[in-house]
Amino acid sequence: MKSNPIHIQCTRPFLLLAILSFFALALSCTNHTHKNDPKPQEKVFPEIHTGPATFHVLGGVIETFDVNFEKFGNIAVEEFGVVYAFLPATTSVDLVVDGPYPVAKFKGTAKLGSNTETFKIGFPTNMHALSYRAYVKVKDGEVRYADNSFTKTY
Repeated sequence: MKSNPIHIQCTRPFLLLAILSFFALALSCTNHTHKNDPKPQEKVFPEIHTGPATFHVLGGVIETFDVNFEKFGNIAVEEFGVVYAFLPATTSVDLVVDGPYPVAKFKGTAKLGSNTETFKIGFPTNMHALSYRAYVKVKDGEVRYADNSFTKTY
């Protein structure tokens, strides 16, 4: 079979054009954004601190707990309060929601600054320490804890 010189001259540029087009298309189809595309909002969680508890003047009863909101962030607060534990001695325990220790859930709406609520929780016998820390549960169910906690002996 005889090759046709005109056919070869047309085939080479066409083949080169096809290869260049393929690479241009492959390199241009990357995951990119345009300047007008909305950016996903970064989650900013509420920032809280455990405030001091107050005790009844005659002793034996916690009257109030305090949760201090430094900032709210951009995620709705569903629940907040204090996780606490009565202990026989001052020891470190893992105070978490849905753990073995009770929760004092606040009924009011969270506000910036100090949030105080009355509970009147009596001290159990044979216990000599109280540990507690604030928590906040946000809209997606995630629980965040205060960066500080208290342990008091009585």
